[in-house]
Amino acid sequence: MDTDYLENYHLELKNRKHKILDELWELTQKHLDEYIGKITKSREELDILMAVENTDEFKTLLKDLSCVKNSLNELYTQFLDDNLDTDLKKDKIIALKEMWKEEITTEEITRAVNCSKGYTRQFYLLDGKVVQKDGRNGISAKTKRYVLKRDQNSCVVCGSPKNLEIHHIIPVMGSTIKDQDESHNLALLCKECHYLAHSGNYYKGLAYEDLEGFWEWTQNTEKTKIWLILKDIHGVGLKITENIYRCFPSMEELENANIKSLTRVPLVNKGLAERIKLKLDNRII
Repeated sequence: MDTDYLENYHLELKNRKHKILDELWELTQKHLDEYIGKITKSREELDILMAVENTDEFKTLLKDLSCVKNSLNELYTQFLDDNLDTDLKKDKIIALKEMWKEEITTEEITRAVNCSKGYTRQFYLLDGKVVQKDGRNGISAKTKRYVLKRDQNSCVVCGSPKNLEIHHIIPVMGSTIKDQDESHNLALLCKECHYLAHSGNYYKGLAYEDLEGFWEWTQNTEKTKIWLILKDIHGVGLKITENIYRCFPSMEELENANIKSLTRVPLVNKGLAERIKLKLDNRII
């Protein structure tokens, strides 16, 4: 995509977005001003605001705003597709902030990269360059390239090439090792398997004990085996995998389960239970 066209189109969309936001603000203020001095309770002000939101004019502006936001998101994702050969979220955030500086919002980056606002806010501009607020130098570009090549640009657990994240095997938080950002302490995981590595909670505990235990975990734990088998079934996510594991903590128990017992798993209905059973039966055959 041509750079001049990219910048001009981005400016056009941003101007449209600000214009719509201004019109929404003016419309709301207009309705409130009509009742100024008459409002005696906060509940009455809330009723007026709710009435404004139900007007055709307000709904039309919201629809236009949604269209502009979608167009901006398409622009950002197309830019990332054209300019990056990696699916790492950190690289995407840096690329977007370096391209549009202060003109791109945290919300817009979060949506384009599909990450949390908290993670996006770790990155900020300093003398025209994007740096991360972590008190560390971080993973060098050379090390990152090595890990991507070593792990063949795919998750070391499930093999997925999408939504990749670099995982610190020994966590940075609370770690005393000095080489925490070196390749031997790093592994490429997809978003879902990264979540599993942290035992379903990014801030509490891990699914293994040490470096050696991590590589054993990638292949041998029952929960990982269950996830690798069920993850491609429509309707099965991490939450349901966790529920299934709690009810059937080994592959042997899961393979022997019938549809009726599967429907007792929280969030698993009969249709999903049938798909799970079919997948398991085909695997055994």
